[in-house]
Amino acid sequence: LSTKVGPMKNYLWLGALAGLLALPAGAQLWRKSKVDVKAGSSAGPIFVGQPLGKATLKYLGKASQEEAATEEVGSGSMVFGSGDSRDLRKGFLLRMNDGTKPDNVYTIQVKGIRAATKEGVYLDGPASLITKKYPDAQQDINPFSRNPEYCVPGLTIRTKAGKVEEFLIEPKDSQRWRFRRLTVVPGVKVGPLEVGKPVPAEAFQQLGPPAVDTKPTRAPNSGLLRWAVAGQRPDRMIEVVLHNGMNPRAVVSVRVRGIRAQTDRKVKLGDPADTVKDRYPDGRPGLSDG
Repeated sequence: LSTKVGPMKNYLWLGALAGLLALPAGAQLWRKSKVDVKAGSSAGPIFVGQPLGKATLKYLGKASQEEAATEEVGSGSMVFGSGDSRDLRKGFLLRMNDGTKPDNVYTIQVKGIRAATKEGVYLDGPASLITKKYPDAQQDINPFSRNPEYCVPGLTIRTKAGKVEEFLIEPKDSQRWRFRRLTVVPGVKVGPLEVGKPVPAEAFQQLGPPAVDTKPTRAPNSGLLRWAVAGQRPDRMIEVVLHNGMNPRAVVSVRVRGIRAQTDRKVKLGDPADTVKDRYPDGRPGLSDG
């Protein structure tokens, strides 16, 4: 069955694209159809990690605002609909340059139109559906709107007044640090990050690029790596201090908050204090070595 169904879907999709090519340049078909949203992948015929082809541009119509990409990832933008790159009101906001090619789509924002995920969460629908359809979604507070948002790999669902307001489709591994399960060994390591040793290449493969990368100076504790959600005091983060006084690349300390981490004695972030006392009977209140 699978050998027949796959090619048939391809033929149907190619047929749909051929139909789109026959439409006038400013058709904006998205205004009249429902957009299927897939985490880490696509919104309708717009695909993360791919350039905009002729059929997709026919579907989108003319951009209302456009800014060319620089060498920086996500530096370009294209707005299809109303609003701008800072405040999308209706339609699509595409961030361009995925780090491979400047004309590749990096992220897709969708707002104010008929759009839904295959799991059944849809724009303007009840926000209560999100945790039912995505039980593993991580809830955050958007630092700009101060409204709740929910994140799963490759998709952030933003809400307002109890309703789904916006989808943000990203590469599946763009925030992989927040979904990685890390084991903490006191005084020794957090996942691939070992105290007293340089940060290995494996850490960046597992966690992705850090949001903050401050190169160490000659002073101890002067280097900083931070993987974090947006905000001045991020609720989810991995923070690494570098330079132990001898080696500027050596890890001095690692701090984690709001992620999937647990110690080698099975104490998880969010566990009650009684669990800590039970698993660490030799522990004392206050800071301890390691």
